[in-house]
Amino acid sequence: MIFQAPRVYYPPCGSKAMERRIIVLGLLVAALALPAFAENGPAFDAGLANVMSKLDREASLEAEGPVRLAGLIQREYRTTEDELKWAIENDLSWGAIAAMAYIQATVGRSFSDLREARDDWGSFVQTVGMNPDKMARSLEKFLMAAEKERNSKIFEKLRSSRRVHSLPDLGSGFGLFQETMDFRSINQPRLTKVHDGDVLLNKSDGVK
Repeated sequence: MIFQAPRVYYPPCGSKAMERRIIVLGLLVAALALPAFAENGPAFDAGLANVMSKLDREASLEAEGPVRLAGLIQREYRTTEDELKWAIENDLSWGAIAAMAYIQATVGRSFSDLREARDDWGSFVQTVGMNPDKMARSLEKFLMAAEKERNSKIFEKLRSSRRVHSLPDLGSGFGLFQETMDFRSINQPRLTKVHDGDVLLNKSDGVK
């Protein structure tokens, strides 16, 4: 008796059974991928909140902080003065302004059209198809540039505050005057030893 393996039925590619299998497989892959996105979301939100709080602190360290950050945002992200004015009038923090400036430079939308981004930064970034890693790196780089510029301003102030007091020009006579003062400090000569009788001085024999 010859053993014959059971035949496996493979439905044609165009059948409904194959379509159902493909759909189920796709849903399974999507379900497995969802936890990874869920884990990246809170991490991105926490990192972004940290950078934004540090930028808010940069603006509050000195009176020139907001002006310095505004100029840096304009240079880095090409943000217009009208957009910055709108953000200030709507009480946005400087960390939020920097984040919105990056988003605007990426997607090309105005600040007024990005109101929903402030409600959930991570969800908005994924919704518009942005790369959260690139945004995080850009804002961290922006923070480092702000800190570097602040330190440079401090060093410039320290250098400008140093005043070198030049000595008065006393002319060439000052040297002679000093020499005269030095000679006056020399004591008058006085006798240290007295010899009785006649003293004959001979160069070769000394004093006799």
